[in-house]
Amino acid sequence: MKNLKIFLLILCINFSITSASALEGQIEFDSVYIDYSILKEKQYIINGDNYLKKAENPKISKTKIQQDFNYRQALGSYITATEISPETVVTYGKIGYIYHKLGKYTLARSNFDHGLNLQRNNPYVSYLYAGFYFDNQDFNKAMKYYKIAQKNNYPNKYSLYYNIGETNEKLGDLVRAKHFYSMAYALKPSDKLKAKMQAIDALQYMKSQYYMRKKPYYYND
Repeated sequence: MKNLKIFLLILCINFSITSASALEGQIEFDSVYIDYSILKEKQYIINGDNYLKKAENPKISKTKIQQDFNYRQALGSYITATEISPETVVTYGKIGYIYHKLGKYTLARSNFDHGLNLQRNNPYVSYLYAGFYFDNQDFNKAMKYYKIAQKNNYPNKYSLYYNIGETNEKLGDLVRAKHFYSMAYALKPSDKLKAKMQAIDALQYMKSQYYMRKKPYYYND
């Protein structure tokens, strides 16, 4: 029993050190040796996914403090998963997404870039990277990465089409905005989307000179 108590104490110390250092994207190897070969990547990813869902559920994370706590718990699990399996591309997208939500933009960008360095056209990481640029009002880069996600079969077509439509709207290309809104509407009709398309029609945008401007290559459908 005494040996069991000592083992549990060491385990708790190891976990607390790992979690704290993981929040900044690194593990303090000099202070604690961690044999990642005995850990299960899948379990850490599942744990991270569960905390991420809690962070984004307003019924659970009712305050910013609660939300940030759940984001950080998810982050620690995902970072541990990458230490176990450094080649799992999607996990870097999730880490980048959480850093984005926590306002740590340099860390967010470095993890998105790392994921795409491992797999250049990964649709999941590209989709999340696009959202990062959209929130930072760099709509051209947001469009670039949304189109990569589209070309590489990002599975949530409704969210993808809606976001591409919204990005086109921010860029002033209302014809393409309506095109993608209509594609989203076909998958999930809503009064909000219908109103957006009707508002675009009312502007008669296709007849304007602005519509004829040259567009970047990644706008092509």
